[in-house]
Amino acid sequence: MNIPERFIKRFPAYEDVFASDLEHHRKHFLPICSINLQFLFPEQDEWLHFVSVKEIYEGCVGENTQDFHTSYTKEDMLGFDVVDGKYKFEADWNYFSLHQKEQLEATYEALKSTGDKAYLRMKREVMALGGLEQVYMDNEQDYQARKAFFLENNKIYPYSSFGEAKKSVEELTRDFGEKQSSGWGLSFPEVNGILDDIAFQSDKAQSYIKEYDESLEEMLQFEQTNLLHVPKRPSGETFTYTGSLAFGADSVYLFYDQSIR
Repeated sequence: MNIPERFIKRFPAYEDVFASDLEHHRKHFLPICSINLQFLFPEQDEWLHFVSVKEIYEGCVGENTQDFHTSYTKEDMLGFDVVDGKYKFEADWNYFSLHQKEQLEATYEALKSTGDKAYLRMKREVMALGGLEQVYMDNEQDYQARKAFFLENNKIYPYSSFGEAKKSVEELTRDFGEKQSSGWGLSFPEVNGILDDIAFQSDKAQSYIKEYDESLEEMLQFEQTNLLHVPKRPSGETFTYTGSLAFGADSVYLFYDQSIR
């Protein structure tokens, strides 16, 4: 299935996705795709955005920063306020471990200079953040190469990097050719070549519903899922599910509640 092209934007600019504080949003997030809800709900002419995070590596994003969790920003779940069709991260930036790097390094150096042995206990943590900084750079580099590949070929690069960031369009093009000549299969996401599903309307989702005799109402409750958290309204109902996409080894699911934006 496809949705009309006027309702979708692939690899949108940061300025079109985030409402303010572009410096921090640019530091931590990767905008992948924007959709206008009007194709689903004719009365809702507003844009929502699928974004990933640069912190994806091992474990869960936010698993070590529980002090900065909120109702909608937890392990592997990120909450945004929607302001005129753009996002504003709704939690403290310290949710991201790398945001604490400068302060941690300053504390480490201060303890070390005074001879306080506590600095030894911090050494591993400081070194880990150095490794995380490299993860950010690798994920950013891989993202930019894939974005450039799309702009040049008008299709996404369809294979995972398997943890090895690709550095350029040339590298992706060469890798694509090698995989094809080696007999790799080729399939693109079902919805406009970038999304895997929209509101359970994709052929794959519809096939699953029929095969397992599931109702759409049951599916929309997301009670049987591998997601760690699903955003719920104060009444206990799940936010409206909009769609999903696979990004590398991970998947991104988009939920929205119009009443609280």
